Amino acid sequence: MPNELADSTSPYLRAHADNPVDWRMWTKETLAEAARRDVPLLISIGYSTCHWCHVMAHESFEDEAVATLMNDRFVPVKIDREELPDIDAYYMNALQAMTGQGGWPMTIFATPAGSPFYAGTYFPPAPRGNLPAFTQVLSAVSATWTDRRDEVNQMTARMDRGLADMADAVTSALPAEAAAESLTPDELDSAAAALLDSYDPAWGGFGGAPKFPPMMNVLQLLAAFVRLGGTASANGGAAAEHPMDRVRAEGRLGWLGADGHLTGELVLDCLIAVRSTLARIASGGMRDQVRGGIARYSVDRQWFVPHFEKMLYDNALYLRAVVAWAKVERTLDPASKWLALAEREIADTANFLISDLSTDDGFIAALDADSLNSAGDSEEGAAYVFTPEEFAEAGQAGLLGLVDSPAGGELSGQVVAAVRIIDWLGMEDVPFDAEHPAPWDIDATRAQRETLAAIRARRAQPARDEKIITEWNSLAITALAEAALYKGAVEPGTAGAQNPDTTGAEGSDDAEEWGQAALRFWSAMHARFDSTGRLADLRRSFTDGVAGPGRGGLADWAQFITAGITVGQLPGAAASAPVASVPTLAGLGVRMLDLFIGEEDDVLEVSDSLGDEILDVRASDPVDNTVPSGRSAAAEAVLLLAELGAETERADETLTAGRLLDLRDGLLGAYRAIAERAPRGCGHGLWQAERALAPVRVAGRDEELRGTAARNPAVTLIVEITGVPGPDGATIEVPDGTAIVCRGTQCSLPVRTVDELEQLLAQ
Repeated sequence: MPNELADSTSPYLRAHADNPVDWRMWTKETLAEAARRDVPLLISIGYSTCHWCHVMAHESFEDEAVATLMNDRFVPVKIDREELPDIDAYYMNALQAMTGQGGWPMTIFATPAGSPFYAGTYFPPAPRGNLPAFTQVLSAVSATWTDRRDEVNQMTARMDRGLADMADAVTSALPAEAAAESLTPDELDSAAAALLDSYDPAWGGFGGAPKFPPMMNVLQLLAAFVRLGGTASANGGAAAEHPMDRVRAEGRLGWLGADGHLTGELVLDCLIAVRSTLARIASGGMRDQVRGGIARYSVDRQWFVPHFEKMLYDNALYLRAVVAWAKVERTLDPASKWLALAEREIADTANFLISDLSTDDGFIAALDADSLNSAGDSEEGAAYVFTPEEFAEAGQAGLLGLVDSPAGGELSGQVVAAVRIIDWLGMEDVPFDAEHPAPWDIDATRAQRETLAAIRARRAQPARDEKIITEWNSLAITALAEAALYKGAVEPGTAGAQNPDTTGAEGSDDAEEWGQAALRFWSAMHARFDSTGRLADLRRSFTDGVAGPGRGGLADWAQFITAGITVGQLPGAAASAPVASVPTLAGLGVRMLDLFIGEEDDVLEVSDSLGDEILDVRASDPVDNTVPSGRSAAAEAVLLLAELGAETERADETLTAGRLLDLRDGLLGAYRAIAERAPRGCGHGLWQAERALAPVRVAGRDEELRGTAARNPAVTLIVEITGVPGPDGATIEVPDGTAIVCRGTQCSLPVRTVDELEQLLAQ
């Protein structure tokens, strides 16, 4: 008979519904049951694409004897960390405090009040190395609870105090003056230089293996490159002896300096690090060369062998990064190989999001790493790897090839990569034109992809976690809308047009499809939350139209607002998505501020969540993790609201654009204390600080001029009216057929030609 998890909104929890373990969900009733029985809680936290979660489930939770021990001596609780991130973070702090490390599955033993007293991660069915058997752990913890209750009580008292202190330790460590204003150019230069100190010159990225896709840091470096004048000599600015001119004159495409290392010039080093990192990812095995998209991380330094799960947030951030990269490369040289590669990544990733990570009304959370192999056993990567014999069917003449696992052959096949892209980028004597197309745009490569896709389609496919998580869904909507804005603005006949999958007529079709999907998904998300006419209670997640147990946190609200603002820039948005109107978005901003951001003595008090009804968990961590922190996500939303000209009432004040900018600076000021010490952990916050220095708003209704703005890396927002009041107090209207460039409250005179607009944007 299924346990309580059968009624859960989490696919991960429902997968445990037929376990012999009497799993319970995280509710007050569950804790009351543990108190009535006077037994500890056994809290198991994981998520659907967690490989070792599956392993422990098969080894222990499906075992009748183990289940009997769990049921008799504990109240077992299953939690999906993606539905309840606050609870996960609270117990992760406990795990790290007790063991010095973290990870999933997380195994927590706690009192009936939820106070933890013992913790671990994966436990095997029999002793292995330094790990005891799971049954040994169960017996020992149960005996301690029964025979040494005083020790348990002392431990929980210490942990409760420690976790309470830890919850606000990061925020408390920030000096009060740090929140007064955003970072200066010198501070941002120092942060970029500190990040580049950990750059891997051989393979791109930062640090060693395992390597995670550093997309927030990529966005930070691209913004720094633009701010430092990296595009000035290419777009009409007056930059004498610009580093990029020297690179082109010396015939180097910009991998590294002449000595094989970074050049020492910050502006150029930023671009080199971005190019190398994105090119290596795009050509490696972590990037799915058959269907598009990227996996969670690479187990090796070379980006060859992935941990195979595909997360929505990784692909959304990757799409945002390659769109920003394409804008920079197009400004530098609209006929470059780098631009062609960036546009290939835009098209493949955007199409993958729609084809593989979506439902009718939103983006799903993830695809599993594991699937059934030919023997019917669950195996990581089984859907993705190929034997040499299988690969031979696809031919050897195209772009793709196989790479072995550097981890000792743990996979049942080899990973597909496209390492010839690197050779192609480095061949200065091979022109890039219709006679010499990109290596992915030749018949042999298309045949390879089609053959490999057909082989994969015959296999068992990875499970889909079909939760629609507000934060992640919003991230993907923003990325898809940005791709649509960029691609809709790309004219046929330039470098990327050598790739028919990304530009020209088909590119326009792609842009329309991406834009329509982004509008539809944001409208559907808004409708789910707005059944009463106002968004009083944003939910963390939905599954099959049913809300999950968690309330939306700061990151959910902020990304939701950013997605609404971004889709509002799409052609036809006003008719297709009236819910993305300025008053609606301004109201969302006020609600977000009321719930999560307050002020005390001119210092912002930021909370990442609304707390849990069982545990009083309200942390505020400015550090980015796999996704932008709530604080840095809120900074982006507030910046865009200010640029949009949003103005509304909040309590006893009028929330003007100027007031919003003050709030933005307060949010970003927190990064002053950690920017140089931990730049890899605050890439999104530093990206917003870069944008905050000189946000550029382009107002206009002319599609050609709006398209020019959409391609420019310096532009923050595209609107139809300036958002700036004129002498009579009314918002300045933009004459038909013109565009106006605004920086703060300073706006240009209207311009009518693309050349005039580009000159304004280059200033």
